[in-house]
Amino acid sequence: MSGRLATPKPDAAWVTVCFRTARTGRRVLRGDGLDERSSLVVWRSDTAQGPALVRFDPLSSTTKGGGHPYSHPSSSPSPCPHPPGPLPCDVHLWVDADSPERAELVEHADVLVSRVPLRPGSAHRRVRDLLARHRGCLAAAVPDTATGCVVGVRDRTGAVSVVRLHRGGADAPIPLRTVVSVVHAWAVSGESPRALRSVAAMPRH
Repeated sequence: MSGRLATPKPDAAWVTVCFRTARTGRRVLRGDGLDERSSLVVWRSDTAQGPALVRFDPLSSTTKGGGHPYSHPSSSPSPCPHPPGPLPCDVHLWVDADSPERAELVEHADVLVSRVPLRPGSAHRRVRDLLARHRGCLAAAVPDTATGCVVGVRDRTGAVSVVRLHRGGADAPIPLRTVVSVVHAWAVSGESPRALRSVAAMPRH
């Protein structure tokens, strides 16, 4: 067993999703300060595909005492240093829906994720319940014990729909929080969530 301690998973973070152009995606993304907080993914829709950079900047502990997270400058997201991509970059607040220490931040979340796997029917109900109880939240995700995850998104009318996405092979699926953050970015860019088909890890060559 390794003597290294596992890095604690964040329970709240600013997430920045930057859609890049396919022809220059890998070269440009590598110059964007890729580190342990960032990951490269490939999204595919009904009509197009391309890479995206997803960055998580965990909120500092100073935000745990209440108040809106925007009131804590030390927890602001990192700026995007790259030229514009085919879709606008999206910055949103992601929160672990089951974290007792982040209960007050849940009310401000743009994206909520549960880490507790449920049976498919229960996962669907949990997603819809999260979005029903938190009207400012646009997207929510819950892991399930069959298909891997249930992702729900609110449309412009307020109606909730479930987005069925492939998120990589069963041997190495990308984190659910990354998937739902890409769904959020896709939806706020004006694209139809139903047109998004998959979010997978960038292949290594």
